[in-house]
Amino acid sequence: MSTPAIKDIQFTLSILPLAAFAYDKQTGNVFANAQAQQLFKLTNIEDSITHIFNHIQLFDTTNQQPLSNNDFFIPKKQLSVREVLITSSQSSTVIELNYSIVSTSLTLVICTKKTPSKNSYDADFDEVISKISTQIIDIQLDNLDAKIESALQTIGTFCNADRSYVFQFSESDKIMSNTHEWVNENITPFKTHLQNIPQNSLPYFFKMMSEQHVFNIPDVMLLPEEAHKEKTEFTAEDIKSILCIGLKSEQKLVGFIGCDCVKNTRNWNETDLIRIKLVGDIITNSLKNVSYKLRIEQIQQQLLSANEELQNLANLDSLTNIANRRQFDSTLKIEIQRSARSQQPISLIICDIDFFKLYNDNFGHQQGDEILKQVASTLQALTKRQGGLVSRYGGEEFAFILPITDKASCHNFATLIKSSINELAIAHPYSTVSEKLTLSIGYHCFIASKKNQADKLIKAADKALYKAKNAGRNKVMRFD
Repeated sequence: MSTPAIKDIQFTLSILPLAAFAYDKQTGNVFANAQAQQLFKLTNIEDSITHIFNHIQLFDTTNQQPLSNNDFFIPKKQLSVREVLITSSQSSTVIELNYSIVSTSLTLVICTKKTPSKNSYDADFDEVISKISTQIIDIQLDNLDAKIESALQTIGTFCNADRSYVFQFSESDKIMSNTHEWVNENITPFKTHLQNIPQNSLPYFFKMMSEQHVFNIPDVMLLPEEAHKEKTEFTAEDIKSILCIGLKSEQKLVGFIGCDCVKNTRNWNETDLIRIKLVGDIITNSLKNVSYKLRIEQIQQQLLSANEELQNLANLDSLTNIANRRQFDSTLKIEIQRSARSQQPISLIICDIDFFKLYNDNFGHQQGDEILKQVASTLQALTKRQGGLVSRYGGEEFAFILPITDKASCHNFATLIKSSINELAIAHPYSTVSEKLTLSIGYHCFIASKKNQADKLIKAADKALYKAKNAGRNKVMRFD
């Protein structure tokens, strides 16, 4: 490959966030991007392979043998990854090399600096944080407190603290409460006493928290004069050192996570701060997730309630609050199909308040509506005991669907309806049948088949009703 091939790839290498070399075997030229120049302390962007690494020594960490410049770019063995030790008069560094063959002559080498191995204490903390993250990622409301307090115990232990906690701010940001707390052995907990605390009771603390999102006090006794309220509160809680870090959600300060030292003072270092902030971020995200889940559950419940209300509006009569004609029609179709499958009888009753128009004309529609409600309530109570459905079929008409009900049982129920309305003793002086409100009732009992149609069955019960009316009203009649 010619020299322009390296120049063609220079732009790509220059924007890579990693140290990278391009080596052209035909020309012997090498290009190093800015990161590679810094890592290997190079002075020339493009140079010949013969002297590019003359200022350092290269060793293969596998066999601890020196590496030539040629072997750095073209390994004698077919390797894709190797480790190389770079030594100079000032320092030594281990670099991981990743090789990529672009063409027969062009090779790319990606270089990554190997970080020193962590001590066991750091490794243990990383493992614990990983476990906390795994446990808390799908946190549920019923185990929220236990998981957060476990995380607080972890950070308190690793930071050699005596107490660790989470405070959350109210929506108005004027009040804070200690929502979760862990305390070491023989340390007094304060969670129950630190509820609904006005923020203006600790003005210096909240000024620092709002401006810097950190409150780092190695020795409470050295607090400035303007922090006299904080000093009094911390002394009452036996706090000698305190470190608090703000918790943010959607760019808003929503609370803080903190650690106290009671037995001794402590100079909090950068590692302490990073660790506490890391656990705080995990807890903030878990609280946010639980909040989202609660909100979703509330929305789902609201939707269920709204759907139930819509269903009631669609299926209930607005005046009497019993089933309307729509629900009657849909229920009748279902029960006809069930009767056809089971070959069990089904009964249909239609009743009408006698001379209700005269009642309305003389007492007014408002009083008439009250009578309809009273009658509907009575019929609903009877139907619940019987099993079935009662609906407002028309103005002053009511209809019943009684599954698995034969002629005799239906007749007995119709008679019960008639007597129950009579027992209400609703005065109806304008009726020519009785001085009390009465019903005319017609019913039809049948075993359904595929040929049965709901409208034909309704007409049959309706004919029985007219038969009751023609017989002088306040009667029960069956369709033959």
